[in-house]
Amino acid sequence: MCGANQRLTDSELRATPFDLPLLLSLLAVLTLVPVTRGDGPPETVRIGIVRSFFRDIPQSQVGASTPAFQKLMQAQTGLPSEVASPTDTDELADKLMRGQLHLGIFQGVEFAWMCQKHPDLRPLVIAVNQHPNRQAHLLVRQDFPAANFAGLNGKTLAIPKRSREHCLLFVERQCQQLGREPAKFFSRIPTPDNIEEALDDVVDGTVQAAVVDGVGLECYKRRKPGRFAKLKELLKSELFPDTVVAYRQGALDEATVKRFREGLLKADKTATGRLLLMLWTLTAFQPVPPDFDRMLTDIAKAYPGRKEADTKREDGAKPSSTAPLRRR
Repeated sequence: MCGANQRLTDSELRATPFDLPLLLSLLAVLTLVPVTRGDGPPETVRIGIVRSFFRDIPQSQVGASTPAFQKLMQAQTGLPSEVASPTDTDELADKLMRGQLHLGIFQGVEFAWMCQKHPDLRPLVIAVNQHPNRQAHLLVRQDFPAANFAGLNGKTLAIPKRSREHCLLFVERQCQQLGREPAKFFSRIPTPDNIEEALDDVVDGTVQAAVVDGVGLECYKRRKPGRFAKLKELLKSELFPDTVVAYRQGALDEATVKRFREGLLKADKTATGRLLLMLWTLTAFQPVPPDFDRMLTDIAKAYPGRKEADTKREDGAKPSSTAPLRRR
């Protein structure tokens, strides 16, 4: 059992908001060229990813990660891969539709939005960390007096760095239902380095609440049961779909689609694949669940897509397709 002040390992701490995250935190710049349609396997697999995966990740780390991802893709498909510079959700979908990319990596909710605009987009596999489906959890101390989200008005909310869209969207929606934006609802929104720090800050009374992903919360409970017992869940989100590796129907022949799918599903079955997955806090690619279409429809209805924010984020990066929380 860990002592109260023992730190979790980085891989466990970040085992939540970043499935395909850091693993795909690897897309570097490349010149896009049109690819063939339905003519058998391409000579090179061209891959794109949404920019929102790289929130809070230094550009140097993104570039340095590219070779590992390329090795994983080549090992699993038998084809060399190239990765494109991260882009916003709409542009990534457009490039798939125009045949400039073979595969696109979307966060689940973003893929749900794009499927409404482009019905020909198809999920190839989902990418999971520990188990399918994402969920945001809002934690406070056991002695926190309020019983609902409204009781956090004017309080401090911690959102760990690298938190994914489902955590951010969940907080935004709760605030908007009360007629406020997060930056005006909370007195302060600090960004601790990881989930452990965020939850420790709640226990220590430094902040009044924290929103974290379910996998990270499970890890904290396992590693710090004493501290976890001092927390209570004030609210939790709906289940969000997992990260999606997507393609455009008809852009590749069925044999190639099958080759890609089967190759990725075996990534955790080889020593090299397991190592690369572990490096990026991803545990496996899995088949698309039977109810995935319904899940996409439900989440898009509950969390409608929005246009990109006009203002830049505090870290200077271009915002994702959702309006990010203004953290202070």
